[in-house]
Amino acid sequence: MSDSSPWVPRILRALPWILIALPALYQIGLLSTAVSGRLTYPYDLEWMEGGMLHHALRIRQGLGIYGPPSVDFIPYLYTPLYPSMLALLGSMLGISYTVGRMFSLIALVGIVFVAFASIGSKRHGHLHREPVIAGVVLALGLFAATYPFVEGWFDLVRADTFFLWMVTAGIAGLPRWASAGTGLGGHARVAIGGALMALAFFTKQTGIIYVALGGMIVLVVNWRRVPAYVLMAGLIGLGGTWLLNTTTKGWFWTYIREIHALHDFNMDRFWKSFENILWHIPALTIVIGATLVLLVITRLARGTLPRATHPFLLWAATFSVSVLVGAIGWGTEFAHFNAYMPAFLHGALACGAAIPAIYCCARVWWGDRPRPELVGNGVALLAAIPLAYACWTLRWNPQKYIPKDADRAAGARLVERIKAIEGDVWMPSHPWYLHLAGKTPYVHRMGIKDVTTRQDREVLGLVDALRSHRFSALVLDERDVNLEVGAVNMYYRPALKLPPNERPRLYTGAIIQPDSVWVPAITTPPPPGAITIHGFEALGWDGWSLSGAAWGKRPESESLPGQPLVLGATGRRFATSMHDGDASTGRVTSPPFPLDGKKLTLLVGGGTDATKLRVELWTTEDNKLVATASVPEPGGDTLREVAIDVAPFKGKQGKLVLVDDSPTGHLDVDEIRLWK
Repeated sequence: MSDSSPWVPRILRALPWILIALPALYQIGLLSTAVSGRLTYPYDLEWMEGGMLHHALRIRQGLGIYGPPSVDFIPYLYTPLYPSMLALLGSMLGISYTVGRMFSLIALVGIVFVAFASIGSKRHGHLHREPVIAGVVLALGLFAATYPFVEGWFDLVRADTFFLWMVTAGIAGLPRWASAGTGLGGHARVAIGGALMALAFFTKQTGIIYVALGGMIVLVVNWRRVPAYVLMAGLIGLGGTWLLNTTTKGWFWTYIREIHALHDFNMDRFWKSFENILWHIPALTIVIGATLVLLVITRLARGTLPRATHPFLLWAATFSVSVLVGAIGWGTEFAHFNAYMPAFLHGALACGAAIPAIYCCARVWWGDRPRPELVGNGVALLAAIPLAYACWTLRWNPQKYIPKDADRAAGARLVERIKAIEGDVWMPSHPWYLHLAGKTPYVHRMGIKDVTTRQDREVLGLVDALRSHRFSALVLDERDVNLEVGAVNMYYRPALKLPPNERPRLYTGAIIQPDSVWVPAITTPPPPGAITIHGFEALGWDGWSLSGAAWGKRPESESLPGQPLVLGATGRRFATSMHDGDASTGRVTSPPFPLDGKKLTLLVGGGTDATKLRVELWTTEDNKLVATASVPEPGGDTLREVAIDVAPFKGKQGKLVLVDDSPTGHLDVDEIRLWK
């Protein structure tokens, strides 16, 4: 069968395939636009990215990640290779979102090389390159087209894309490694494949399924090399598990298996996954199924199959396994559609390999009749058209997944706000923001959910930290740990609703965003020798008299619009003259109380202009102003204690007037105590 076609100029032969590939190239362009637009974004694109960077930081610092769950850290329920690689890269480039995403981008590029090497290798005996190249491009385009469906998961600081490259590279390489070489050299090649597949398990636990698949591939290609594969995979997989479990005193297995197994498994989601995967791109499933039928008929009728069909058989078998992996993944509690990434990639590769397979089968059926190339191209093009059409109809807008300048500015403002808070801060859903603010990250909310859902495990030190007000503030998302940990609501209160320009958005996975700042809430009892005169915990100004609008209708439980976070207040409420903004003025006067002590102490904050922002003490018998207190330098909305000597007025009645005569500032007051 001649490969030459002198009657058809080469450019005319390639032109239909170029046209077929254009929609796929367009999809690849969309993906490239999205990935490049997200690469350097310095904040979370997905709510667990920062936690993964925290993993890498701990590994780099030598603290380890597998240990008793505590307020300081709880690992995700994954094996450790990915954060370990981030830590290694971080030692050279620093640990950052960009480095983590670059790692995923390199894995994506690696998948491209694997696709061309696996489907387009010359050892498969392809008769012409056009169907091969177009098939690979269609495969990559179909995979790119699933980016919106998996919520933009390809380029995150997450293990998924690195894992996907590892298993795909291992599966692509094993048929060749199992058949190439002789003696120890040949066995060594298979051992390398076994090592790669075993290391995939240390990236994500579902790698164990692909370890088994790799063994089946070796068994089919060259059963004599199965012992080398099993020995190396077992040495690394079982040996590595034993080593990690021993060095972590059993916590490695506790997290990656025991706690993981306690999560709910939803059978409805499991069965729904087959529809989600197989019918998300109907053309993909149909082409794979039709090609399988063609290959079976060809094998039965002709007694053989061209070598060019081998990549299709490999990826079709892998696709069937990956569909099951995706269904198991999405059926597991807390999962997202990233669980489908292996199925979508391997299905796309099967489709891409189907094009040259169909081409060769068509030529087999045509036999020695004239113009076999024209027939092969025609049949293969008919199979490629629905794939190209799918790439075109599934086009999407990459701008939907790219953070805006406003998000960058919002993240910068939020980090600056966190930096300005004195003391430790806990941000359960975005711990890396604390690192960016020069503070210590603490346990991620996902870790708490993992170890407490349907379990009685204690997060060591968490309740004690909340009870003792270890954190000056908590920065919580709109759906956060306060919904799951009752102690948060017992010991902290929402103090500030973050303004819109301090809420960097997420673009992948659970779409939540920073929402509020919480501060310690429980009023501490006065120390011996002191009584609380006014704690401002009432829902109104009971007994007080007001003038002007500045002090509002009641004490407040949170900062008002335009007001920085009020820190240092006790209990759930405090008085502030920020109602209607700094421009408003007004006064509020307390009911009389006996001045039978040595001093009054007050917590005050706000502006430092003592001529217009102050607390006045009057004696009621002679209606005389006897003392004032003002906000100490440097001012600001962190409340600080000031004292007024009342010993000279013992036996008299006094009243306090909170004064805001300033059109450019405000006053905050809390916890007025009289000391005996």
